Amino acid sequence: MSYLRYKTGPSILPLIRDEGLSPQRIRVLAAPAGGPKWFVSVGFDRAIIKSRFLEKSGRVLLAGASAGAWRCLTIACTDPLEAHERLRIAYSRNVFTAEDTPETISAALMRNVDAFLQPNDIPGLLGHPVYQLAIHTARGRGPAGSENRRTQGAGLITAALANAVSSRGAELFFERVVFFSGLDTPEFLLDSFRGRAVRLTAENLRSAALATGSLPYFVSGVKDIPGAPPGIYRDGGIIDYQLNQDYAAGTDGITLFFHYQERIVPGWFDKPLSWRSPAKRQLSNVLQVFPGADFIKLLPDGRLPDRNDFAAFANNPSERIKRWDEVSRLSDILGEQFMDDVESGRIRNLIRPL
Repeated sequence: MSYLRYKTGPSILPLIRDEGLSPQRIRVLAAPAGGPKWFVSVGFDRAIIKSRFLEKSGRVLLAGASAGAWRCLTIACTDPLEAHERLRIAYSRNVFTAEDTPETISAALMRNVDAFLQPNDIPGLLGHPVYQLAIHTARGRGPAGSENRRTQGAGLITAALANAVSSRGAELFFERVVFFSGLDTPEFLLDSFRGRAVRLTAENLRSAALATGSLPYFVSGVKDIPGAPPGIYRDGGIIDYQLNQDYAAGTDGITLFFHYQERIVPGWFDKPLSWRSPAKRQLSNVLQVFPGADFIKLLPDGRLPDRNDFAAFANNPSERIKRWDEVSRLSDILGEQFMDDVESGRIRNLIRPL
């Protein structure tokens, strides 16, 4: 049974149908935000780490927001498999209660970052010979930049309404700020990029890593990140939730995008807007890989994990942890199938147009 689905943009559809997926053609790994849903990607990450699949292309951009950015960071660590497992354990073992505040939740997320991003990882990560990083954050503007929950809440509601009118509406309240590593600025941050690009350093890496996962309202923002414009920084998924950039701009390479679902949502405020999707140019070079319905049926309760599980299992966190561990275990099926589909060339017959 095939548990994976493949969809690809028009620029690379004929290429993959003709020659399959060559790792040498991959220029970007894009990782979506989405909270605990990322556990379904654990097996895929393990497979590409163990096989050093992405390292065969020479230079790869790892780009993402929130948990997706954390996945990217682990892949560029000194021991990526160990770092990835530290992230999985730390994230899944978080326990939150009704007594938690934005400050205590922020402290818990900082412990997550400390768990996978250790001091000896930082020099190699910033100067990695293969991987370049692009970590998305959002700098609050006006009421969205306030730490007062009532003011911030009003800003979020107004941003959502503005976004419903225009796909750029949320940018009136949040400025996209991407922290990148490497000597050269990634191509997608040049020309028509809307936002700011800030170089990652040893001084700002942890702050940027915390900010990209700091969900508005529920988590404290990160104030005045070194090297970046002053202000309050929050979850990068607000603007770049799943896929909202032409990451392969200026290249003829492939953006590999393992996603937890078929629909691609550009920004966080677009989730209820079923008609909102990424621009066509952003999908042109994308190879989307996602679990099919038959795989989802294997998961506990036949669904993906999500943030609501924290509340649903508030009185029994060990049951939640057990279920999330099971999702991670089952996801190895997806990683194994991806590698088999690529190595056998079977992917040529499985891809469909995006």
